[in-house]
Amino acid sequence: MTGDWFRYALLCLALSTTAGSGLLLHGGVDQVNELVSDAVRSRSGAVLLALAACGLAGAGVWLCAGARRGLPRTRRLVALLAVWVVSLIAVAFFPTNLPGTPLTAAGVVHRYAAAAAVGLPPLVALLVAEKSGQRARLLRTVGFATLAACAAFAAVHGPEVLLGSSRPPYAGLAERLLLALVLLATGLSAWVIKRAEQTR
Repeated sequence: MTGDWFRYALLCLALSTTAGSGLLLHGGVDQVNELVSDAVRSRSGAVLLALAACGLAGAGVWLCAGARRGLPRTRRLVALLAVWVVSLIAVAFFPTNLPGTPLTAAGVVHRYAAAAAVGLPPLVALLVAEKSGQRARLLRTVGFATLAACAAFAAVHGPEVLLGSSRPPYAGLAERLLLALVLLATGLSAWVIKRAEQTR
């Protein structure tokens, strides 16, 4: 039925948001200076992180279903969504290396997967806005804002990842704001696809 994918996408986003909010209370990390992935130091944090990532992955699957029904020429969009879903699953099941511990293969996978997990949603949002054939000013604005936030976070956090330098202050807060934009971009993308489907 038309719109079923949209409801399922919202349910997945609700799961991700709820689990992400739970990390604020039970993640066992400094919300201002430590990254969300550092929650793997506790069992509850690791479970909540996995639920948040898998919830977003589920939303990506349903967005893919909606895009194929509601948008024209979706090959690039479907490819981006597929890579995004895979990256989120990798984030869930390949834990990061905590600060001060040796880098492992799982940690390397997590780093690249996490970069894709936050870097692809703004591209998806901008592509949805382009393909929708309707006014999607808010989605474009959020897409560009999320892309700018990704670039800024990469510039600040990149030296730690690539050069092993110390983590900058407020990195955790910046990452959480970026993740909030990712959730917003994903939800708005679903809404715009639904509107496009209704007008076809």
